[in-house]
Amino acid sequence: MAPVQWAELFLWMVALAGIIGVFCACMYRFIKNDTTEYDMEFLWDRKYRLKDLELTPKQRK
Repeated sequence: MAPVQWAELFLWMVALAGIIGVFCACMYRFIKNDTTEYDMEFLWDRKYRLKDLELTPKQRK
């Protein structure tokens, strides 16, 4: 392969790694921000307190 083709292949690999990295970062942020507040409000309809469910702030992170 000519040196230009190696450079193009490398740039495509960098671009693909960047896209995958951005996707992973977005998924991490979504999962990190999806706290028990959602569960408390929508699933439990605020029927229980965190103490009733035995969730401490440390366990929620």
